[in-house]
Amino acid sequence: MIKTLPDVRVKILLLVPPSIQEKSISKYQLAFLNFTAPPLGLGYIAAVLEDHGFSKIKILDSQAYDLSPNDYRRYLKRYGPDFVGIQTLTPNFMNALHAAQIAKEEKVPIVALGGYHPTAMPDESLLLGKGNVDLLFRGEAEFPTLEFVQKYENGQDWTNIQGISYMKDSPQHNPPAPLIPDLDSLPLPARHLLPMDRYKIFGSSFPATSIITSRGCPYSCDFCSVSAFYGAKWRPRSPEKIAEETQFLREQMNIKATAFVDDLFFLSNRRVKKLSVELSKIKDIYWGATTRADKGDLELLTLMRRAGCRLVFVGVESGNQVILDQIHKKTTLNQIERYFDNIKKSRMDSLASVSFGFPGETKETIESTVNWIIKRLDPSLALFTLATPYPGTEFYESMLAQGKIKEQDYSKYNLFYPITELSGLTRDEMKTLTKNAYKRFYMRPKKILQNTARELRYSIESYGFSQFLYNSQVFAKGIINMKILTSM
Repeated sequence: MIKTLPDVRVKILLLVPPSIQEKSISKYQLAFLNFTAPPLGLGYIAAVLEDHGFSKIKILDSQAYDLSPNDYRRYLKRYGPDFVGIQTLTPNFMNALHAAQIAKEEKVPIVALGGYHPTAMPDESLLLGKGNVDLLFRGEAEFPTLEFVQKYENGQDWTNIQGISYMKDSPQHNPPAPLIPDLDSLPLPARHLLPMDRYKIFGSSFPATSIITSRGCPYSCDFCSVSAFYGAKWRPRSPEKIAEETQFLREQMNIKATAFVDDLFFLSNRRVKKLSVELSKIKDIYWGATTRADKGDLELLTLMRRAGCRLVFVGVESGNQVILDQIHKKTTLNQIERYFDNIKKSRMDSLASVSFGFPGETKETIESTVNWIIKRLDPSLALFTLATPYPGTEFYESMLAQGKIKEQDYSKYNLFYPITELSGLTRDEMKTLTKNAYKRFYMRPKKILQNTARELRYSIESYGFSQFLYNSQVFAKGIINMKILTSM
């Protein structure tokens, strides 16, 4: 129940910043064949603010609207916010700084950055944003943002809020805010403030969205920044709450397709089983989820399929056991092979996500991995990326210490541009090998036929034959004509 306060004065804008560079393709746009997802982090912040009586809130997803910096400037002039909170990831860090500058030029009193990059690099974020960035929210920002807005509105000192950083004479970093212990206590993200008609799956007119079912990760993969942001403790939402959100999306927003985009959706088999039972009660839904190759047997995968699961996104990473061990993936090639066998038996589609360029990688290990993916795993889809050392990860610290980071432009930290240079492999060679992997996987007549058949089956089941005709055109332009490669 929203508690209304009289004459709430603070006008709030939560922003996905417009791009100052040529648009780049994201992991999920590739992984889910042009799946574009809403910024749920901003949605949760807005929902908590609404739940505490703040009504003058807008979310501007510049990427969904394809806005330019000048479009954003005009929006600021019309709306006149008192507070702008900017979603800041490593690839869009410079976009965020530019958006902060524009906000200050338009006389916005308070501008804040939040997200993975300012959490990992608070000094850099404050120093480069000096004069334009008033504070940072590090880690989970729902309740620190609420506390800040409440104090700011009441004219109180906000510099003691946990989880924030700000400039004095030098960067000041308050202790971390406590993690939210019970995610079920959070309201559903404020999707009514987002352009839900612009979030699509398969690049078509299929309405789609994402759902977050947990936060945190107890694993210690070198390349992953999740535990640095959300903590090492896995905090799941209950199956009942997840099913409730899914049913709301289906009945109130007419959204059939959902992706569970947790970094660790599949930790507890018991939880996934219970969730599948709950989801099976909702008619006409289709979902996908990220999984580990050491979680879920054939029985559970089959249950997921009956509950509407169409696709599992599996973090394979490499077909070389030495590399898997070095990055602390804690899976074996045998486990991965069995898992993909079981996915096929359950009649689900699979996406194998692979990263080239971890320490020990050579031309031979890359070619061996591609052969293994094609000939042994034979997934429905494959995502070949370049290992990217994101700030806040062990991988980043290791590469930095060894002087192997060769690219300082954060906009290129998008998983499809070589950031490091390994012994014996130039960055240009890494790009060429990755492109060749896509060609080898997707240009096979067998794979083209399989993917076209899948599009036909899903389109007819979900939206009818006319939608298949549209989708098949998108698919041909995207995969068969190798649109993926032109983005690299």
